[in-house]
Amino acid sequence: MKYEVFMNITESVNLVNNKFSCEFHVTIEKKFKHMKHYTYTKASNNNDLSQLVTLFNTVFSPEKVGELAQVLTDHFPGFGLSNWYVVKEKDTDTVVSGFTSIPWQWIFEGIQLKVAELGILGTYDAHRNKGLFKINNQHFEEDLKEQNYDLAVIQGIPGIYHRLGYYYSLPMENHTEVPLHAIETDLAIDIHEACAEDIPFLIKEETTFTKAYSIASVRNTEHWEYILTHGKKSEYASRVYIVNNQDKQYYLRILDGGFGTGLTVSEASMSMPVNVIKTVFSYLKQEATRLNKPYLRLNMPDSHPFVKAAKNYGASIRPSYAWQIKIVNPVSFIEKIKPILEQRIINSLYSGFTGVTSINCYQFQINVTWKDGLIIDIDKTQGDEATYSLSIPDHLLSQLLLGHRTWQELQFIHPDVFPADQYLRFSTEQPSELSGEFFEVLFPKLTNWINCQY
Repeated sequence: MKYEVFMNITESVNLVNNKFSCEFHVTIEKKFKHMKHYTYTKASNNNDLSQLVTLFNTVFSPEKVGELAQVLTDHFPGFGLSNWYVVKEKDTDTVVSGFTSIPWQWIFEGIQLKVAELGILGTYDAHRNKGLFKINNQHFEEDLKEQNYDLAVIQGIPGIYHRLGYYYSLPMENHTEVPLHAIETDLAIDIHEACAEDIPFLIKEETTFTKAYSIASVRNTEHWEYILTHGKKSEYASRVYIVNNQDKQYYLRILDGGFGTGLTVSEASMSMPVNVIKTVFSYLKQEATRLNKPYLRLNMPDSHPFVKAAKNYGASIRPSYAWQIKIVNPVSFIEKIKPILEQRIINSLYSGFTGVTSINCYQFQINVTWKDGLIIDIDKTQGDEATYSLSIPDHLLSQLLLGHRTWQELQFIHPDVFPADQYLRFSTEQPSELSGEFFEVLFPKLTNWINCQY
């Protein structure tokens, strides 16, 4: 009977007992029917790019996101037509949906990470709710693995991308708001807009920044050239300034746009002394007044000296957003950051540790074998009983490995995060507290920040 119902859907659709099977079958038929009308590919010519520009300008109107797509393709380092994943309607060869993969270089305590940002996703209204992005994203996922990316990241809207394995794992878009009335007016300042000759200095300043933060972005000469020239024609336009004080220089980056109604400052030298910060705030007040901005917004990490100084002006620190991140291959990622993990153990009470540590993600398990404080093997096989173990759902793994949250912080709202047998207390010889302390050393909370590269 069930076989007949599945094969003869028209005759069976009114049978209550088989209603779910029929509806499911109809849904699958519709999905496959939609798939037949589209081609999933990469952009390959200027006509494809022109159609993407029109698509994004239409979908994101009144924002000119299409112009951003054009500028990135024409000028951003390491970016080209093949970075665009497009869906075309077969009958008309029209691009109806698309998104991009933007290459980033991040650094994790001296180790380079290969990062791809999934961004600028848009689909025409008439072609939505057909699963086009979900299918197109599979090609992106394949490229992540084949091209050995460490992380895939998204800056996008909330409540969607966790379905694809992206979870909030690094801070972004901070909102430290500084009222103008508390800032002194018209203090003298020697300042000019940065040019190509200032790029070596800007790179040197970034080196100072990356030493202060465990995970940060890395921008080379080409990135800074883009920011200072072509980037000014996009939705992410900014102005970079050089401040001279006696025989020293400092820099400042002000966004033309940004979230909120204030004047947004996204970067500043880490070494800027108090007297210079004072004159810079006076200049920023002047700019905000000229542009009719009611306050200053510092989009910088809370630990930045510039943010700390802002508290003297009555600044309020509002909640921040976060990067949504997927670790492409957890085993490969742990292998890549192995020197960091080994150094943490060397600098701890566990120096010289020999044994097996296990991360149980419920769907899979990662075993790390140690000898004399060094990692000699990482695998997913079910091995011998671990010396120290931690259970954690895989969707929380990126927060732990990237230092966004400690296991204790995650456990506060996720009781299925726990060391060893914490809830059952089977072992008196190897109590869960020992495992907890070990993983606290192995994966501490970190101070991370990603400066924008475009």
